[in-house]
Formats: sequence, C-alpha cells, structure tokens
Amino acid sequence: MRTILEAFDHVNLVALGERHWSRQHSEFRKALIRDPAFARKVNDIVIEFGNPLHQAILDRYVVGEDVPAADLRKVWQDTTQPGAWDSPVYEDFLVAVRVENTTLPRDGQLRVLAGDYPIDWSAITGPADLPDLDARDRSAAAIVQHEVLDRGRKALVLFGSAHVYRNRPGSVVDLLKDRADAKCFVVAPVSEATIEPGLVEVDKSSVGDLEASEVLEKGCKRIKVVDGKPVLVDGKPVFIPVFESGVRVRDLTDALLSFGGERDESVEPPASLYAGTEYGREVERRRRILISLMTPQK
Repeated sequence: MRTILEAFDHVNLVALGERHWSRQHSEFRKALIRDPAFARKVNDIVIEFGNPLHQAILDRYVVGEDVPAADLRKVWQDTTQPGAWDSPVYEDFLVAVRVENTTLPRDGQLRVLAGDYPIDWSAITGPADLPDLDARDRSAAAIVQHEVLDRGRKALVLFGSAHVYRNRPGSVVDLLKDRADAKCFVVAPVSEATIEPGLVEVDKSSVGDLEASEVLEKGCKRIKVVDGKPVLVDGKPVFIPVFESGVRVRDLTDALLSFGGERDESVEPPASLYAGTEYGREVERRRRILISLMTPQK
C-alpha cells in the first residue's frame, strides 16, 4: 500500500486493476483510501462501476448529502454491464468514501467519477439501439482527461485489469499515453498464488521478465456463442488467454498485487435482488438485448 501512496509523488494517475466481486480487493482499496496520506495526495477516484449520467447523484452522496437509496443504486445498476456491480462490495466502497469525506475539509474531500459509458437503458429496446460498447474505455479516458488531467488533479483509477494494462491497444491507460501530463502507475493483480503476498514493483524484481500469461489475470467472458447460440458454459465464467507468447509482465504493468495463497471470497449479490422483482426483470431484459447483439445473424 505504501508503494501506491508514494507513487502519487511522481505520477498523477494510479490505475489499480481489480478482480470483480473479490472481498480481498474490496478490503484493500478501502484500506487504501482510509490511509491519512491518501486524501493529502489524491483528488479523484474514477470507477468502472458507475454511469456518468448519474454523476450528480454520486457527487451529492460522497460529500454526505441525503440521497434516496433508490437513486443511489442507479449509479451502479444502470451501467453497460447489467448486474455486474450488484455485489455489495461496490456500494461498500462508496460508503467508505462518504465516511472518509466526513473527516476531511470540504475543499479536500475526495470526488468519485463514474467512468463507464453513459448509457440510457430507457431509450434501448433492442440491439440496434445500443451504443458502441467498445467505446467504454474511450469514454473513461475522456473523463480522466476532462475531469482530472485538464484540472491539474490526481486520481486513483479502479477498473478491471484488462482496461488498464499498459500497451494494450484501446485500454484506458493506452488511450492516455500521448498526453505528456498523463503519468500513470499501473498496478495489476496476479492470478492465484503465483507471487508472494504483497505489492511488487516489476522494475525492482525479476518477475517483470516473466511471461504475462503465467502471472497476470486472464480476461473472461461469461457467455460464448456455440452453434450460433449464446451459452453460459457450466454456469461459470469462461476464462480465455489474452496475452500472446513473448509479452512480459513489465510490458503491461508497473507493479503486481498479490494476496498469496489466501483463499479469496467472491461476494455474490443477494438472490432476493432479482427473484420476482422489477429490477430482476429489467436486468434480464438488458442481458437479452446484449446477448442478441452477440448472436450471429443469419
């Protein structure tokens, strides 16, 4: 954690990759923002699990204003990824920022920026109405540029690892590389127990020379198309390699975050959120639209 805080002394962006729904990752980032040094060095936190259309709600909530729970939930429920952020760890993080802000002067409070694509599901009835969802990282990069870099601020960027790898075409970090003032320190989680617990800077360790495919988190798709139909394999995510042979750890990240062999817990959304509820039906509607977009047309 100290490495991340010290990185802000010479960069203005720290991109912290996360394993979605992970309790370990959740506890780590909450401990990070609670460190007294964090708010002295950082102004903003850019999150993947927020729709920019609800930025005003998010702004009011994190500074301590009264916000109805139904309005607050729109921040993470109305994103391009239906149901993806319903794990309690994401609301818990916003609560942690709100609590931390009560200890800070008004002009030194942390701002949280919703970094997903600004999708309006009320205007979407079928796949033809969907925006270009490949623009998610471009949208996040634009928010970082306008709200952070253009204002001379510093930010912690919290996204799934694939969105922040250095030298990955189209990632948030890669899209910012041509700005001289976009100095970024990338921290990526490692897969399972491949590295000793802790935070390891790759330029100070031989792990930087390891094959990325042996160490870093792999991408995943919960759905794939088989015989022209979308299916969920074994009811679990389908993990696929995203690193070609010869791509080294140091090509993609500046530091590795490992929890060693400690068993990680995936914090699932409560089943009651979906069972027989209007929200559950809406999530299924949105997912059907997204799946139909993936299904080859005859």
